[in-house]
Amino acid sequence: QLRRLFNQSITVNSTAFEDIDLETKEVVFVGTKTETALLQFAKDIGRENWKQTRESVEIVQMIPFSSERKAMGVVICLRSGRYRLFLKGASENLTKMCTRHVVVSKHTDQSQDPNARIETRDIDETMKDNISRTIIFYANQMLRTIALCYRDLSSWPPRGAQFQSADEVSYDDLAYDRILVAITGIEDPLRDGVPDAVASCCRAGVTVKMCTGDNVLTTRSIATQCGIYTAGGIIMEGPVFRALDPKDRTEVVPRLQVLACSSPEDKKILVETLRSLGDIVSVTGDGTNDGPALKTANVGVSMGIAGTEVAKEAG
Repeated sequence: QLRRLFNQSITVNSTAFEDIDLETKEVVFVGTKTETALLQFAKDIGRENWKQTRESVEIVQMIPFSSERKAMGVVICLRSGRYRLFLKGASENLTKMCTRHVVVSKHTDQSQDPNARIETRDIDETMKDNISRTIIFYANQMLRTIALCYRDLSSWPPRGAQFQSADEVSYDDLAYDRILVAITGIEDPLRDGVPDAVASCCRAGVTVKMCTGDNVLTTRSIATQCGIYTAGGIIMEGPVFRALDPKDRTEVVPRLQVLACSSPEDKKILVETLRSLGDIVSVTGDGTNDGPALKTANVGVSMGIAGTEVAKEAG
């Protein structure tokens, strides 16, 4: 039953899908790297087809991914008439909102019962430490950590919500009493030639800076490996960078090499600051979140095949 819950939390709460690759003629998952990696994992360990899992539930509402909260969700209607909210996103954000976690049930007679309740326990100080150490352990191995959690509701929209309409339910109304299912570590390996490309830019007088929504540990590991983060450089998180006054920001930016946990606004502020210092700024990106920075830069380079339409237009 735990495997079924894990697979549901991935396959139902996803916009990725299968299609045929025009070049290789193989069936592949199409979507973001994070979603396709999770969906492939669910497919590999699932006893039932991932499509059947997705089609077997009644989806009530989708909560699109937001770069501000770094999470996405979906609400489904259970056979009991209750509702379940699945959420997935940045582990350092979602795990803070979880009060309980799932455990492997010792009652083997329940394992074959699809209606059996998932056994959960409170997240105590020991489990908080375990969760924190897991995230750090994954991040230090250059793994992007994504948390999966859920919350059961007796009604939708939830009672006491700020809005009465399901379409207008505030995310804050759902930000408590969550149950942690898992923390996953996703590898996004460097392409061959990336360290050489960064070195070529440096020899040509181009300073390379990395902006990402990933947590600071994952980002530090990747930036070091590809040669962007070097001795004397600065790594800063988006919220800290955003809070600096303009004078301090101007002093930090020349040595800033990595901006982690950054929002679209943080990237835009970085570009504006660099331009105010007289630099010619080029931004590369492929996502909707890169749009503001691409548009603000002197040169915007957006990915042709993998890029979103927003990124292409901004470039």
